[in-house]
Amino acid sequence: MTTFDQFVAELEAEARAEGPEAVAELEAFRLHFSLARQLAEQRRARHLTQKQLAELTGINQAEISRIERGQANPTTATLGALTRALGVDVRLVPTT
Repeated sequence: MTTFDQFVAELEAEARAEGPEAVAELEAFRLHFSLARQLAEQRRARHLTQKQLAELTGINQAEISRIERGQANPTTATLGALTRALGVDVRLVPTT
């Protein structure tokens, strides 16, 4: 049985073997799902349901669900509405 960490390590190795484009695509994928996970975590930390967050933001609950599952590509306006309602910011943080 492969653990998730092993699976990710295999994906990273494959991407490196394929070249810079594959590495960049993998990083974009990772960032996309990282943001989705963080939004869901912030919503739950504030004890909000998706429906309650939808009411606060005017964003359809189904769209919030898609965003949290990493199946949507939210606009900056949508991210702004979500982050304001959650009391957080989206920031660019330098990597090591």
